Amino acid sequence: MFEPETNVVAFKPRAAVTHHPKTLLERVYAAGSLAVRADDVATKMACLTLQRLGFLVIEEILADGTPRLLQKGEARKAMDRPWRLSKPAFSGEFGLPDGEGAFRV
Repeated sequence: MFEPETNVVAFKPRAAVTHHPKTLLERVYAAGSLAVRADDVATKMACLTLQRLGFLVIEEILADGTPRLLQKGEARKAMDRPWRLSKPAFSGEFGLPDGEGAFRV
């Protein structure tokens, strides 16, 4: 007679969002800091270059939630943990936003 058929649809997993390094800098400088997921390798690779040039400060978020400042040679070894990107301290402390945290649209 009738064979039961399944109505199962396989959904593709979402790909990580990649951003151009220029927009990445604009977002970090406007907000002061930005979180990066542990599996977002493309963004992290762009951040390594920006850190070497002195445009970003990278902090590794440890398992207990505390941030640890990564030096220029250490960032590549910490690719398996989430990061927090911050604006460098040109004057004062790092992570202070430009434009008092306001985003331009």
